[in-house]
Amino acid sequence: MMAEAGHQPLGCRMEYPRWVKVRQNLDGSRDECPALSVEKQLVSFEKQLSFKKGDKIAITVGSRYIANLVPITKAVVDFIRFRGGQPFLVPAMGSHGGATAEGQTEVLAEYGFTEEALGVPILSSMDVDLLGEVCGIPVFIDRHAHAAEGIVVINRVKPHQVFKGEIQSGLNKMLAVGLGKKKGADAVHSSGQTDVLGTIGDFIRSKVPVLFGVAILENSYDETKEVAVVLPDRFREIDRTWVKVSRAVMPKIPFRNLDLAIVSEMGKDISGSGMDTNVIGFTRRIDTMGQVAVPLAVLDLTAKTDGNAIGIGLADFTTERLVRQIDRHKTYTNVLATGVFSAGRIPITLESERAIVDLILGASAVPREPRMIKIKNTLELEHFFVTEALVPEVEMNNALSLDGPLLETRFDDSENIVFR
Repeated sequence: MMAEAGHQPLGCRMEYPRWVKVRQNLDGSRDECPALSVEKQLVSFEKQLSFKKGDKIAITVGSRYIANLVPITKAVVDFIRFRGGQPFLVPAMGSHGGATAEGQTEVLAEYGFTEEALGVPILSSMDVDLLGEVCGIPVFIDRHAHAAEGIVVINRVKPHQVFKGEIQSGLNKMLAVGLGKKKGADAVHSSGQTDVLGTIGDFIRSKVPVLFGVAILENSYDETKEVAVVLPDRFREIDRTWVKVSRAVMPKIPFRNLDLAIVSEMGKDISGSGMDTNVIGFTRRIDTMGQVAVPLAVLDLTAKTDGNAIGIGLADFTTERLVRQIDRHKTYTNVLATGVFSAGRIPITLESERAIVDLILGASAVPREPRMIKIKNTLELEHFFVTEALVPEVEMNNALSLDGPLLETRFDDSENIVFR
C-alpha cells in the first residue's frame, strides 16, 4: 500500500511508499583486550625476533580507522623499547593526507597517534627509496623505514574494493602500498594488476628486515575480533585466510533487485572508496566488468572525511549539499593515486533527497510498489530501513527481522526523509 504525500513535482501528485526498520543479526564476537593479546603473543615469539639493543625499529601506522589501533601499537612500542630497541612510527598510507608529510602527520593525530601519546617520535616524509621492480611495477619504500634496522607492520585484514586476488587489504598491502608512499601507491594502482600484493610483499621482505607483523581481524561491528602476531614468512597465509573470514562476517545489503539504494553519508573514515563496495554487494562502476548496478544515491559527506569525496563516482545520484562540501584537491589527489578516475566523477546532482526519490518514483520502469533501502553508511548496517515491498523477503531471511511498525514517508525542512 502506498502512502500519499503533498509533494507534487511537475504538477503531478506523488505517492510515496511506507517504510519499516529492519535489524540485521551480525557477528559480535570480540577480543576484550587486544593489546594484552598482542603483548602475550610477542613474549611467546621473543626468541625468534632478531633485533639488538639500540636498533631503530620502524612501526607502520595507516590512515584507516581501526578499532583499538592505538593500544595495539602501544603494546608493540613498549615491547620493543623494554628490550632495548628504539621504536618510531612511520605513516604508511600511500598518498593519503593530501600526499604531504604534514598532512599524514595530521591524519595520525586525528586517530590519537601523537609523539606525546605513544612516547616515540613520528618520522613523516614522502621520500622513498627504489627497491627494484616486480611484475613491471617499480617498488618503493619509505626512506626512514628503509634506514631502520627493523620494520614492524600493523594492519587490519579485510576485503578490498580494487585488489581482488587472494591477498587484499592486510600486511602485504601495508608493505606494498602504504610504505610505498605516493610513488608506491601510484605505481601499484596504475599498473591495473589486482593480484600482485602478495608478490610485491614477498619481494620487499626479501630486501628489508621485516621483524614481524600484527594482523587485526574485525567483527561485523568493526570491533576487534582477533589479533595475531605473525612472523614474515606467514604474511601471505594470514592475509589469505583472514580475508575470507572478514568477508564472511562483513555486513552487507541483503537485497539485489532494488529500485534505489540510499546511503546517507560517505567518507574516507567509512571506507577507502568512501562507500565499501564489498558491503553494498552489487557491482558498481568502479568494477571493470561493466555490469549494470542498482541505482545508488549518496546524500552527504562525513565530517571526518574533510571534503575528500573519493568514491562519489560510485553513485548515480547525489545532492547539492554534498557537492558543495567537496575539496577537489584532496579528492583528486586520492583518485589519481588509485588510477580509477571514475571514482571522482560527480553523479546526477539534485537539490535534495526528496528530489532523488521523486525522480526514481517517476520513472516508468519503477513499479507501483518500489523496492528501496536506506542505510546510514557502509559501516553501520545493524539497522536500516526498507520499503514495504521488501517485507516478505525480510520475513524469509533468518538473518533479518522487522524492528518496528510501518512508517509513512515524511520529509524534514531540508527535504530529507525522516522516520518517526
